[in-house]
Amino acid sequence: LLGVDYPIVQAPMGWIARSQLASAVSNAGGLGIIETSSGELDAVREEIKKMKRLTTKPFGVNIALAFVRDPNIVKFVEDAVAKEGVKFVTTSAGDPSKFCRELKALGLTVFHVVPTLKAALKAVDAGVDGLVVEGAEGGGFKNPQPVASMVLLPLVREKVDVPIIAAGGITCGRTM
Repeated sequence: LLGVDYPIVQAPMGWIARSQLASAVSNAGGLGIIETSSGELDAVREEIKKMKRLTTKPFGVNIALAFVRDPNIVKFVEDAVAKEGVKFVTTSAGDPSKFCRELKALGLTVFHVVPTLKAALKAVDAGVDGLVVEGAEGGGFKNPQPVASMVLLPLVREKVDVPIIAAGGITCGRTM
C-alpha cells in the first residue's frame, strides 16, 4: 500500500522529522514522514523539495490538525504535497473528518493517528484509508486515560477493517 520495502514508518516528530531524517528512513526502505506540527509551512514546503533531491523512494507528510491553523491547509497540501508527487499523508491531533474528503480527492492515501477505540471508529467513519494506532508509549497526543499499545492494538484491530500501523512500545525487531 505504501510502496516501501519494509513496514516501518517514521514518526512525524515536530521540528525533527525533516528531510534529513525522513530521507534516511525512506532510503533505507521504510517510509519517512515530514512533519507540520511545527506550524512552519514555508519551511515544510522547502523540506518536501529537499526530500525529492535526497530520495527517489516514497515518503509522506503529516498534517497535525491541532497545530496547523492555516485555513488554507488543503490548498497547501494540494500545492506543496500532492503536486510534488507525495501520495501518503497522516493526519493527527484533531478531527479526521475535517479534511479527509478533500485530501482523498487530491489522490492521497490518508491514515489518521488514534489513541483510543472511539477515535479509531470516528476516523474510519470519516473515510480514512487506514489508522496509526498509538498507545500510551508513543509520542504525540494521547488518551487522557492512557492505554498500552499491546492492549489498544488488538482491540482496534477487532473492531475495524482498515490497515493499521502500530505506534508506541516498539523498541526493536523483537517487539515489532
